[in-house]
Amino acid sequence: MSVVISGTDGITLPTGDPAIGLAPGTKMMFVQTAAPTGWTKDTTHDNKALRVVSGTASTGGSVAFTTAFASKSVAGTVGNTTLTTAQIPSHTHNTPTLFRGAEGAPAGATYFTPARNSLDPTVVWTTTSAGSSDSHNHSFTGTAIDMAVQYVDVIIATKD
Repeated sequence: MSVVISGTDGITLPTGDPAIGLAPGTKMMFVQTAAPTGWTKDTTHDNKALRVVSGTASTGGSVAFTTAFASKSVAGTVGNTTLTTAQIPSHTHNTPTLFRGAEGAPAGATYFTPARNSLDPTVVWTTTSAGSSDSHNHSFTGTAIDMAVQYVDVIIATKD
């Protein structure tokens, strides 16, 4: 049985063949599990994403679609870090002097020497400058990133 499509040329198509005019070897996508009659399911490509290009059609990549878009744990480094002297900002400290003369002064401290046997808390000593403001790291713990992207499965079939 044939179906006649009205037009200037009166085109006649056989019924039941939706692929009229497609040459054998033509590949198409179908949103179904099995290839339709007159087509052969192409199993070359499995578990891959589709990419639209304006140039030459090709294939590529090395990670399966479901692997790339599965939930992933986040790894990193942020947490407890003990700073070294080089990592802290350069600074000094001033502390009231509660010692007699230079006895008991911290090593490397510059200080005003009060009179011997004087206990004057208004007199201060200043530490030498320490620190260099270098960078440092922190450990990091995070939650998984959900990459379970919604998708529609399709098959590729080749026209017999």
